[in-house]
Formats: sequence, structure tokens, C-alpha cells
Amino acid sequence: MIIRHLLPLLALAFDVLVRAWRIQLAVWTAGGRLTFGDAVQLNLYGEAASTLTPNRLGGEPARFVGLTQAGLRPVTALVALGVEVAAEWPVFALMAVGLAAYYVPGWEAAAEVWLRKHLAADLVLIESVVLAVLLVVYVIQRFVKAGTIRHRVRRQWRVAMAHVRRAPWWVMVVNAALTAVSLAARALVLPALAWGMPGAPEFAVMFLGSLALLAVPLAVPLPSGGGGLEVAFLSGFAGDFGRRQVAMLVLWRFYTAVLLTVLGVYAMIRSLGLAMAQELFTIGWLPRSRKARE
Repeated sequence: MIIRHLLPLLALAFDVLVRAWRIQLAVWTAGGRLTFGDAVQLNLYGEAASTLTPNRLGGEPARFVGLTQAGLRPVTALVALGVEVAAEWPVFALMAVGLAAYYVPGWEAAAEVWLRKHLAADLVLIESVVLAVLLVVYVIQRFVKAGTIRHRVRRQWRVAMAHVRRAPWWVMVVNAALTAVSLAARALVLPALAWGMPGAPEFAVMFLGSLALLAVPLAVPLPSGGGGLEVAFLSGFAGDFGRRQVAMLVLWRFYTAVLLTVLGVYAMIRSLGLAMAQELFTIGWLPRSRKARE
């Protein structure tokens, strides 16, 4: 029982370690220096702000604040973030191609198998969850700024492409490799939770399903996937765990999102103060004055 919680923690710790190395390398490329402790702390800032804001809009400003807090000049911090972003997006694109190659060809057969395994009561439950999520999405969208995806991508690439040409090619390759390792470590959390579980789904189903679900917040314009992750997980996208489906969802979300978010919120409030934390957590939401007018 203990190992089923120790393994996910080890995978998560390795993810934190690799991401710290990644931002340290980007800062070195930009001509600065960043300690490991500061790297971990600013990534916790980014994790918390990304989870709590639409389109993960708060992540980069929070990490920028962490970089300047660590003593870097604003220009150096921007260059470092630009280099990191430029190395990230090709990895995301390759990941999308790989996942499409895995899922698209056999989607009809997979859907038929899934329908055979689930009873009508299960389908009604999932449909109810879908309806509830859609209602929540509609309500939340009333408070989210429009056009955030387009603005985020355009802003990221403007900063990244302005500086990526100055970075050595090997830095970009290493940074991209660290990004891939980080994503893989986070995706391993689900197979780690299922270690030794009787009748657990195949490793490939859990790993690739978890990898795909972790990428959902990059495209869904609501905080932490807006409930879409939960619906997909309950429907068996990352594996059918039978009666343990809900329990596995709770544990998976705790280790992949909640734990680091709580640590990030605590670190941000303790280090930056409540006012700054609140400002970062409200990026992407409509101002109160506009809400009042609407």
C-alpha cells in the first residue's frame, strides 16, 4: 500500500527536478544564474498560477516574478522564458502527432469495446457528469476573458522567437529533451498508482491516456481543464479501473495537480504576500467592474 503512494511521489519529485534543471539551463543561456532552490520555487509559483487561471495564463507571469525575485534583470528573465517556450512547443507538437497516431486509427474499435463493458447505469452517470461539467463551463466562461488562447500563443511566440536565434542549438535540444522527460515523469504517476493492482489496465493505455489528459489544459480555456479531464478519466480514457475508477481519479488529480498547486500557493503567499498572489491568480478573469456592468 505504501509503495503505491511512494512511486507517484518519486515520479512527481523527478518531474520537479527536471523542470528546475530546464529553467536553470534557460537562465544560463540568457546570461544569468539561478540557484536550484529558486528554480524549484518559481516553478511552484507557475504551477499554482497555471492551475488556477484560464488557459494557464498566470503561469508565465508568476514564473517571471519568481525570476526577478531571484535577482535576475527583467530582460534576462524574459529571454530565459522565451528560450524555454521555444523548446517546449515543438515537443508538444510531436506529442500531439504521436498521440493522434496512437488513438485515431483504432477509435471505432476502442469505442465498441468500451460500450460493451459499460452498463446503461454507467452511461447515465457519465452523461450526468458531462451535463454538469457543461453547466459549470458555461457559468465559468461568463467570468473569463475572451480570446485568451490566441493571445497566449501569440505572446509566447513573440518573446520566444525574438531570442531563440541567439541560443546555441544544443541548448534548445537539451531543453526540449528535458521537457519530454518532464512530461513523461508526470504521465508515469498514473501507472505508479496502479502498481500491483489486480486487473490494472495496460501500461500503454494508462501512460498515453494520462499524457493526453495532462495536455488538455493547454487547449481548454478554463482552469485545470474545466472538468473535461474528469469526464474523460471517468469514461475510461486512461484505463478502466472498475469500481476504483473514482478513487483513482481523485488520487491521480491529487498527485498531478492539487499537491504542487497547494505548495505553490503557500510558497507564493509566504514569499510574495497575499496581494501579489491574488493578482497573479486572477490573470485571465474579468475585472470586477466589468462583471458588475454585465
